[in-house]
Amino acid sequence: MLRSISGRRRRSRSYEEAASGDGPREITALESDTRTSGYIIVEVNGVRFASLPEEAVRSLALEEGEVLDEQRLQRLCSVAAAEGAYQVAMRVVAARPRAVGEVLRHLSDHGHNPDAAEEAVRRLQDLGLLDDREFSRNFARVRSGRGHGAARLVIDLLAKGVEKQVAELAVHETLEAEEVDPMQQARALAEKRCLQLVDVPPDKKRRRVMAYLRRRGYWGYEIDQVVREAMVVEGGG
Repeated sequence: MLRSISGRRRRSRSYEEAASGDGPREITALESDTRTSGYIIVEVNGVRFASLPEEAVRSLALEEGEVLDEQRLQRLCSVAAAEGAYQVAMRVVAARPRAVGEVLRHLSDHGHNPDAAEEAVRRLQDLGLLDDREFSRNFARVRSGRGHGAARLVIDLLAKGVEKQVAELAVHETLEAEEVDPMQQARALAEKRCLQLVDVPPDKKRRRVMAYLRRRGYWGYEIDQVVREAMVVEGGG
């Protein structure tokens, strides 16, 4: 029978440590977690080991008083590690939208093993909380509104771990849906930058504006003409 939590217990430092220690591993308590509905605290050798979903505990067929053999212990550790990674991943995506690669990198940086991280990501994807295509579209929509060009958007998405094909398609679809005119956008940025460099000599100004547009993700021979036109409008050459 499940009991309510009777007090705060020290938790094992890691699932790997628990699995690698000497001596028997006994399930000493299975208690309802009063802080998280639908979760059960699993106690091993008198120490809180993990808080797991009820269905996970049922699938493991855990019983109080059971002494775990090596195979059962490893399975419990695997499930607990995956649940720990999932809880961290949930907090990460709740804070702000993330790409799959970002979540995996965060979990790795915080010591979660690759298998647990992959399982956590799969669960979030199944719930629709983690989707690189949707993330990329939203990212492109927001950043294009700040004047970032297609090339910059794709580069930034790749840096977040999004696959190139997914990033390129999402950027193309978003700019088309938002009816963004890259040349018009580049022209507006160039004119604004020219006004900021009003006291800079023409040749130096041109180089600075060109470099600025490249950083923003606007490349190609058309940009040279855009800058020339912006300087004429501003009266700088």
